[in-house]
Amino acid sequence: MDKKWEIVFDYLMYLIRENKVLPGEILPSQNMLKTKFKYSEQPIRIAFNKLIELKIVKSVNGKGFVVQDKLSNNLLFSFRELFPGSKNEYYDLIEVTCDKNISQLTGFQEGIKLFHFKCLRKTKENENILYQESYISKSKFKNLTIDQLNQNGLMLFIEQNSNIIVSHSSKNISFTEEEQNFELLKHFQNLNFKSFILDSGRVYDIFGEIIEFRKSWYNPKFFEWTFIEWRK
Repeated sequence: MDKKWEIVFDYLMYLIRENKVLPGEILPSQNMLKTKFKYSEQPIRIAFNKLIELKIVKSVNGKGFVVQDKLSNNLLFSFRELFPGSKNEYYDLIEVTCDKNISQLTGFQEGIKLFHFKCLRKTKENENILYQESYISKSKFKNLTIDQLNQNGLMLFIEQNSNIIVSHSSKNISFTEEEQNFELLKHFQNLNFKSFILDSGRVYDIFGEIIEFRKSWYNPKFFEWTFIEWRK
């Protein structure tokens, strides 16, 4: 289990990531967090110091800890932010048993029941950006349906229908040729390229448990990431 300061840190990041506390607004005070988590002052102070170090918040005398705007910290919470106005189409939600191969791929425990589903993300102009496949634990999402995914997406479903707090995701970005992946290629068959940008990774909760494993194949035309490189 995470250290106490990491749990507080992940909770504060959740508030910022989900726009519950916007840039220019003030995070909950140290006293409020001490009451909520029943922790001493030390882990809460460490969590705030980490946010300051990452330029995510700044301390303002007489106010508290104020969330910085993204131009100040170059903070990216989701690859979806690279594609404003995009929309997802979910389909093929099926139940599978996590066998040895799936366990090695996803990190889920062998033998448990999983939901496997697919997603196609499109621009406002209806161009295909990516094709994605996901695995999630059935025990945590018993009532999940395709209609709910298409209405809200997985992250909003988690926020509105569970006690899960999403913490972070790990990503492995690479180039790949997928000549044998029929489901992928049928969505991009009219485009003149063979190589895709593959984003393979896991989404975790604040206790380090896997929420979702996903593989996303991006159309290279839309994959551009501008960032700030800091020198020390």
